[in-house]
Amino acid sequence: MTDNRDSDTLTLVDNSFGRLPDHLLIEIFIRLPVSEWAQISCVKKQWASLFLGECLWQAALMRTFPSASQAKRWPGPIPQGLSKRRFAALYVGKHIFALDNDIDEIVGHTYLFLKEQLELSNMPPPSGILHGTI
Repeated sequence: MTDNRDSDTLTLVDNSFGRLPDHLLIEIFIRLPVSEWAQISCVKKQWASLFLGECLWQAALMRTFPSASQAKRWPGPIPQGLSKRRFAALYVGKHIFALDNDIDEIVGHTYLFLKEQLELSNMPPPSGILHGTI
C-alpha cells in the first residue's frame, strides 16, 4: 500500500517539475554544482535541450563569471564563440590553471583547442582509406 503512495508522490513531483517554465529551470540549474550538470541533462529531454541551447550558458556565464560580459575581446584568430565554449574556457582557466586575471579565457580556449586536436589525432582513419576506395 505504501508503494502506491510513493509512486503517486513521485508522479506529482515529476509533474510539478514538468510544468516549470524553461527560465525557472535554468535559474535552478545554474545554482547547482557544475559537476552535476551532466546527470541533470540526462533526466528529461526538455532538460537536455536546455543544456544544448544558448540561454542556459549565457545565464551560467553571467552568474559564474559576471565580469565576462565586461571583458574586452582580444584580437587574433580565436573567435568569440558560443556561450557554452566561453563558459568552458573560463571554467578551465579558473579551476584547472587557477588563473584569475585577463588571460584566463585565452588559456582556457588554448587548452580546449589542444584537447580537441589530441582527440582528433586518436581517431582511426576513415574506412575508405583502409579499404582502398579513396
